[in-house]
Amino acid sequence: FISQVFVFGNSFEHYLVAIVLLNDEFIKQWATNEGYDYQGALSSEMGKKLKQVVLDDMTREGKKRGLMSYEQVKTIEFIK
Repeated sequence: FISQVFVFGNSFEHYLVAIVLLNDEFIKQWATNEGYDYQGALSSEMGKKLKQVVLDDMTREGKKRGLMSYEQVKTIEFIK
């Protein structure tokens, strides 16, 4: 899924956020499997669904590795 990620948190928020750079080959494969026509840019609907897929995967991997809830990312944004 992810090529690079930057995780940020501060004392003014109660959760961590992540800026995610996705692997372009993964996006193409995922879009094809989901029936989307990916032409190098995410549509609003596609981006929303992909964010949930990536966030769910990050959460699942974090739990497998013993991260506590407060150590888990709660929201993400994609950059390209």
